[in-house]
Amino acid sequence: MLHAELADQAPDMRAEQLRDEVQRAVSTLAPQEREGFLKELLAHFPTWATANGSAGVEAAAPARRGPEAPGVDLRDPKVLVEKLIEQSRALSDVDRQQIVAKLKAAGLVASVPGSAAPSAQAAAASGPVPANAAAELRKTLGLGADAGLDSGKVTELAAVLAEFTLKLEPWACTYWRDVAPDAKNQVYQSLNKDLAKFLQGDEKTPREAIAKSAYRLRSLISLLMKGVTEAGKQFARDHMNRFSVEEISKAAGSGTLMTSKDVLCWKQYLRQMEGVDAAGIEKRLKSLLAKDVDAGLSQVIK
Repeated sequence: MLHAELADQAPDMRAEQLRDEVQRAVSTLAPQEREGFLKELLAHFPTWATANGSAGVEAAAPARRGPEAPGVDLRDPKVLVEKLIEQSRALSDVDRQQIVAKLKAAGLVASVPGSAAPSAQAAAASGPVPANAAAELRKTLGLGADAGLDSGKVTELAAVLAEFTLKLEPWACTYWRDVAPDAKNQVYQSLNKDLAKFLQGDEKTPREAIAKSAYRLRSLISLLMKGVTEAGKQFARDHMNRFSVEEISKAAGSGTLMTSKDVLCWKQYLRQMEGVDAAGIEKRLKSLLAKDVDAGLSQVIK
């Protein structure tokens, strides 16, 4: 089937694809089954094309080739090992663990003394992505229902997102306590411990608990970002209502023969600025931010 599909490919590309396919097939067999498999394969494909498409080597050729025949003899276990090492450089950690497990099962890899056998949960983790979780992930990412998911890449993505979450959570929670220490709704760190418990199968940490904590954190961060904008707008309105040219002029009144309008406005401005300093402005901004965010959290934390 594969040989027919590659008929239009260049000879070197076809040889590479076929060689990789054979290597994958051989790696899944027990050692005692490999020789029979290769003999049957050679009976169907009596020659192994070289990279430049020149004449192949007959199936009855010796197992080892001389320098004049640069082809690869798949009957030589050493060749298979070298090719496996070469191909493994591009594999994910999960794929490597699966290959090591198969080699151990075949008795080709010795267990390290004192090392424990992998648990059932660890073995399950190296398998394909569960159907329900895969469907939910595809939906979240906007993928089609039949889109393939690489379990190794899913694990790598989980590591990246876990790091992002665990570094963002303490910042957000600490910032919120600083802005509003007396807020009605507080959000405390929980994912820093619960994520590890969940992945280790802790029955007291179900998926719903993780989802709830993640939703609270997401809500807090989005409300803080929105709240900064709203607090800035409200502070600007308050400032203009008190310190705009029109308000100062109105409060100062009309000038007299002895005192000009400008002088009166300046004196009025000084009176209204009494007690206003950087600490007071910061406190006012935090108060506005806290009020807006706390109101939003009331709809989230129930």
